[in-house]
Amino acid sequence: MRAAVRKLRGHLTMLAFLVVCVSILVGCQNRETILMIEKPTEVYSIDQTPAVPASSSPMFQPGKVIVTLKVGETVTAIGSYHGQDYDGFKVKLADGTEGIILAGETFKVLSR
Repeated sequence: MRAAVRKLRGHLTMLAFLVVCVSILVGCQNRETILMIEKPTEVYSIDQTPAVPASSSPMFQPGKVIVTLKVGETVTAIGSYHGQDYDGFKVKLADGTEGIILAGETFKVLSR
């Protein structure tokens, strides 16, 4: 009986440790990244291109300009893109619209 209790206690301890580790990892990755606009910055619509065979996820390409952000505005970055032709951030605007901002010297990256 004591052996069974010790074994169960060991499994529960390991499960609790695993839950804590996962919580810490998920919590650390949920930091919100804010972009502070320092120069007028264009936000492009998102055009998805089909996935290439070596990759299972679609690629995002900038489309037409949907809005130009003004100096002092902020926008939430919800992803980043490191492409062959450009780097950029996938952003979510205050009205819920998603777009792409190309990397450059027009904004500063902040984290919350």
